Amino acid sequence: MRRFYHNAKLGNNSLISYILTIVITFFGYFLGQVPMTVAIMWKMNKYPDIGTEALSRFKENPDFTIFHMDKNLGLVLVLMTFVVAFTFLVLSVRYIHKRNPLTLVSTGGRIDFRRLAWGTAVWLGLLVLAEVVYYFFHPSNYTFHAPGLSFLWLVLISVTLLPVQVIFEEIFTRGYLYQAVAYNTKNVFFGFLVSVIVFAALHSFNPETLKYGLMPMMTYYISAGILLGLIVVFDDRLELAIAVHYATNLFGAVLLTYDGAAMQTDALFITKTVDPVFLAGEMIILGAIFLFIAYRKYKWKPLKVKMRYEEEEIEFAGE
Repeated sequence: MRRFYHNAKLGNNSLISYILTIVITFFGYFLGQVPMTVAIMWKMNKYPDIGTEALSRFKENPDFTIFHMDKNLGLVLVLMTFVVAFTFLVLSVRYIHKRNPLTLVSTGGRIDFRRLAWGTAVWLGLLVLAEVVYYFFHPSNYTFHAPGLSFLWLVLISVTLLPVQVIFEEIFTRGYLYQAVAYNTKNVFFGFLVSVIVFAALHSFNPETLKYGLMPMMTYYISAGILLGLIVVFDDRLELAIAVHYATNLFGAVLLTYDGAAMQTDALFITKTVDPVFLAGEMIILGAIFLFIAYRKYKWKPLKVKMRYEEEEIEFAGE
């Protein structure tokens, strides 16, 4: 039987190939921040009234209007970071590991678009339903932002560039690292654990941690990482995790945002207060519902079976 983590053995599986790929990917991530840094510095030189304290405020609340910049332009600059990092990761997998990058998505190196659509629709539906229920109890916590031309640009950005950010994070943590650790240690749980830890660690640099506290936000990041990791372990492929992650970010970018969010947008609604621990609880409850629905739909095997490492019985034929 072929499992998702068996793809790690394809091509060059040496330690140095992993080190080089990770270093190059992070280099791409920082290189992708150059346009944003240049734009901010240019605005600060153009408008002396901004002041250096604006940088401190921006770290806590990344609102590009602080620098007299359009929010949509700011969102594009942020997402460009992930576009460059994703490009460097894909090229490294192709030319250093010498394997098809699509093998980071599925065992056969193919993308199941039906899974992507189904997962996005179901998770987005659960998020909207939960928010509607919360709205009836706390309507004063919401402010409606009438959509205009900027909202149309936001939607366009959210269906073109936003998926790249999500795909990069999922391919890197629950594709590349999960496969590498699970296969080379012969332990599925280790692969799962590393994907959760790295995912949470990467998000610990988000501005929300400064505004709402590192530990409260970590409860949310870890719960999200566990859910996404379990989806990959159960489904033995990446599409559903990408779908859930994308639906979450799409919801936050287009429908509901809050002060201090990593992506400051002109979403339809703005919530005044955010409780990270409550968000973590919501993630756990909605995640359990999603896992149950997907468990029945895709006829997943029990978790104890999925967590058991298995040697490959059939040679890979997807390249």
